[in-house]
Amino acid sequence: MLHEKDVEGNVASTTSTDDHSNKEQALAITTTTMHKKWWQFWKSDSTVDPHSYSTLKKSTILIIISFAGAVNPIASTVYYPALTEVQRAFNTTDTAVNASVSLFVFLTAFCPLVWASWSDGTGRRPIYLVSFAIAIVGSICCAVSVNIAMLIVFRAVSAVGASSVMSLGAGSLADCFEAHERGRAYSFYVVGPIAGPAIGPIIGGYLTERFGWRSTFWFVAIFIFCIWTLILFFLPETYRPDPSTATADVSTKKGKLRIPNPVGALKLLRFPNVLVAVIFLGIMFGVYYLLNTLFAWTYANQYKLDSGTVGLCFLPSAVGGILGGNIGGRLSDIVYNRNVRKAGIGAPTYPEMRLSIPVLCIASFILFGSCVGYGWCVQENVHFGVPMVFLFFVSFGIMLPHVTLTTYLVDCHRSQSASVTACNNLSRYIMAGIGTLLSSDLMRAMGNGILFTVAGALVILLGIPLIYIKKRPEKWIKMRRDHTK
Repeated sequence: MLHEKDVEGNVASTTSTDDHSNKEQALAITTTTMHKKWWQFWKSDSTVDPHSYSTLKKSTILIIISFAGAVNPIASTVYYPALTEVQRAFNTTDTAVNASVSLFVFLTAFCPLVWASWSDGTGRRPIYLVSFAIAIVGSICCAVSVNIAMLIVFRAVSAVGASSVMSLGAGSLADCFEAHERGRAYSFYVVGPIAGPAIGPIIGGYLTERFGWRSTFWFVAIFIFCIWTLILFFLPETYRPDPSTATADVSTKKGKLRIPNPVGALKLLRFPNVLVAVIFLGIMFGVYYLLNTLFAWTYANQYKLDSGTVGLCFLPSAVGGILGGNIGGRLSDIVYNRNVRKAGIGAPTYPEMRLSIPVLCIASFILFGSCVGYGWCVQENVHFGVPMVFLFFVSFGIMLPHVTLTTYLVDCHRSQSASVTACNNLSRYIMAGIGTLLSSDLMRAMGNGILFTVAGALVILLGIPLIYIKKRPEKWIKMRRDHTK
């Protein structure tokens, strides 16, 4: 016979068990719901226009792409302070060591053409994952190299993989951001590609000093793996084919393997406005890499600084590049939106509205003056702090027009954004490779003063045709319209 207290105890026990069960069930439902929301938030839905993504999702994509944009520049420059260490370790010549740098740069010029052609049909996400995996393997093999030949070969492998973002990055942002906000988005994105060449030597300098030159490649492998993981879990597919283009027709044929056609991207150079813009950007990048290569040598040999300090001396370049890119991006959107308002409601808009001749002229003269100042200060062996000031303005002068012109090129060929960026990248890194490869010979033949005076003058000279682009928008509009028919 049950007592009253026993009954009450059983009821209380049953109630407690039920409450506990209900809590567990509620927690499971909540967890499942959160998981579904998380997956719903990040999954790639081909029916959703990436331009309609939430601000949070766009911002997250922008952050990931910006970090990915730093992969190639950091991988390229992280062992600049270790060049003399590598030369001693393998008992080789400075030309052979410079070849490991210049080959990386040349492949960075050409490989994005393949990746861009592939991504404009296959999508961005798979290319990121495959290419970065290749870069990780290449970096690990560089770290365990036993001779200079092995190092050069696997530097090439690493360059092939790390170069994809040089064309895909701008394409991914064009997929997500409208024209009126694209300049500001690009100003954040270019922080990686521009700060990378300056941050790389800083990291590499201290790693080399503390752990030896091999540690620089282990760092690159780990860094790329972290970015690869972010892409795997948090980067949705943003590419949506444009049904009006031939590229889209080919890419949307299911069941067929699309073979990349890198030469196809080069056809965009038939447009005079594209050609003028990429040549101007190319010469600026050539000057930038020429200066960076000689800067590391000069501060190590002429000013007798150790590897860590040499790396730290690149910091003004990073700050100048970030500041110039940010200001350039904001000015780009301000100029574009002002010209749209001036045209009136319902009036057609066109990419040339983004260009500002005064801004481009100011940037060119800043770059010219800072190149001349740097060259002659080093030539006359002025205190090493003074050339660093000019280094800041070199980076600032390069990045101020860089964002505007890069955004302009993407606006001109929105459906082939990765391909037009690859053309731009080709010009920039061919010039950068030439500058890196010939840097030592040019310095010995001309001296720093004359060399950088000539380099600055070339920037002014090749910037003049940009005025023609701005003044003849109707010509470029007609050419683009005929191209899409």
